[in-house]
Amino acid sequence: MRDRGRNPPELGDPDRVVAEVFGCRPDQVARAVVVSPFVPLAAFRRHVDAVTAELAPRFFYRGFTGAVRGRPVTVIHTGVGPSRVGDCLGFLSLTPARRVVFAGAVGGLGLDHRIGDWFVPTAVADGEGYARYVREPFPDLVAAAPRLDGLPGRSGLEGRFLAARGLAVRDGPLFTIGSIAFESRGNLLALRAAGYRAVEMELSALYAAAGHHGLDVAALTYVSDLPLESSLWQPRCEDETAALKAAYRALPELAVACAAEGA
Repeated sequence: MRDRGRNPPELGDPDRVVAEVFGCRPDQVARAVVVSPFVPLAAFRRHVDAVTAELAPRFFYRGFTGAVRGRPVTVIHTGVGPSRVGDCLGFLSLTPARRVVFAGAVGGLGLDHRIGDWFVPTAVADGEGYARYVREPFPDLVAAAPRLDGLPGRSGLEGRFLAARGLAVRDGPLFTIGSIAFESRGNLLALRAAGYRAVEMELSALYAAAGHHGLDVAALTYVSDLPLESSLWQPRCEDETAALKAAYRALPELAVACAAEGA
């Protein structure tokens, strides 16, 4: 049940708002939804039995609703960044959506992390805000970042879901950063020193929006890079490339399966 007393000011008529942002009727959005900042919709379509509705607005969020083993699941491509994900969940609160699975990636900061590992956040810190990075010393920003330790929704489901499939799962506190350009070695070392085991760009907004709108969430993410060992711009060895491809290809199937389990 959504806590309507905590909702933001009325967005407007749900039929009109949903038509504008999702390009469909509210009832064409399923109870179970997958959102991803970067995985193409075509990668998810391969893992649904049939598409029952297209989400194709002029702007905003594209996606589709399909059947997964007879259960309806909606998939939405949000684009990268915390506001894109947070706004998407806000608009989803105007639809039947109640469970949201996030499909994304993190940069691993743990000494035992390997590319292709799966990562489950146990806490998320809000480090969003590009303008703050140019005004404040980064270690001060890290120390002051609001942190959510009791994650709302299906906290723990992700680990059980992945472990049941024999996948390597890491966990720990995660820091949401608002700029790849500020992922310098010094800033990343400050995050590791503060106890953070991963860095990424959306999950603080995901969990904040989920708690605010009463949505049930799970985050499926894999370790896409090890920024303290090599930057995003450096070539990877053959084994790392193979592990990265395997995780990237597995993510869409895992996400729709995880969503369908709770549909």
